[in-house]
Amino acid sequence: MIEIRPAREEDRNLLKTMYLSEVENHDDRAVAFAERLIGHFNTLLALHDNKLCGTLTWDTRGGYDDGVVELVALGVNNEFRRQRIATKLVERMIEDAALFYSERNYTLRVIILFMEGGNENARKFYSQIGFSEVARISNLYPHDDGVIWTRYL
Repeated sequence: MIEIRPAREEDRNLLKTMYLSEVENHDDRAVAFAERLIGHFNTLLALHDNKLCGTLTWDTRGGYDDGVVELVALGVNNEFRRQRIATKLVERMIEDAALFYSERNYTLRVIILFMEGGNENARKFYSQIGFSEVARISNLYPHDDGVIWTRYL
């Protein structure tokens, strides 16, 4: 069974290990990655038997009265893909973000995200869960255009 929960201070080594195995073997970057996910952003972890299988990172944008959240990063480790983990992470992010705004007497209105234009798997995924492509930014990334997606709630 998959457990989805917010990242905690004691998850630093788990995030560092995940970075080293799934992204690149660079210790300093792995430490910085774990620090940002725990110390700067709102991060959700997907765990299976205490093994990290995915992460989702989000943050607010604008003033609280804007009700805007950016889905900053979403990833599922290769061995856990195609098991609806990404969908569960997005659903939990929406719950957590809506509660975040509600506790401050505001309303979550929209989620935005940026992605590489050529990422067809992501394009299919986001459109299936209610996001719409709204803009393309030429050469935003070193080797691709950027695409902005939104989902209104």
